[in-house]
Amino acid sequence: MPASTRDFKVDDRNTSTVARTIKAGEPVVECTNYVVRCDDDDPTLDSAGATLVGIAASESTETATVNGTVLVTMLIPCVTVLRGTASTTANVDTVSELLAFLNDDVQFGASATVYNTTTNGVITIDEDDDDVANHGLKILAGSGDSKGELDVIVKARWMTGGSVA
Repeated sequence: MPASTRDFKVDDRNTSTVARTIKAGEPVVECTNYVVRCDDDDPTLDSAGATLVGIAASESTETATVNGTVLVTMLIPCVTVLRGTASTTANVDTVSELLAFLNDDVQFGASATVYNTTTNGVITIDEDDDDVANHGLKILAGSGDSKGELDVIVKARWMTGGSVA
């Protein structure tokens, strides 16, 4: 079954205090009635946590004063595999190091300043996170070389549905 792609609402930048659009390829999470770019330590199930909606398939259309939309490819929980770079590539740049992280529950990593700036920044897979059950990503595999790539799935409880904008 292929993943579906659908429009989600994005709050205007003045109200949301997010100073940049969501870019294609970035993970997005649910935030009340809107979606926002994934922040550091998402997805997680706690009082401040956000559930993952999917991966942006387009750049969002909001402006400073007008709400917009973003096309998002929704993920199939526990099936869709995401590939990203580890936050600390030296931790997983050999097969033996990678083995220590397989099946760990982790989150995305992002610079604390990335979320509210006009720069694109880099979102990573934060293998440095403790292996905690409320973290929404599970490491399945990795490159085990200097690229430091990790393959993760999103655990089912950390996904959200959404409605057509």
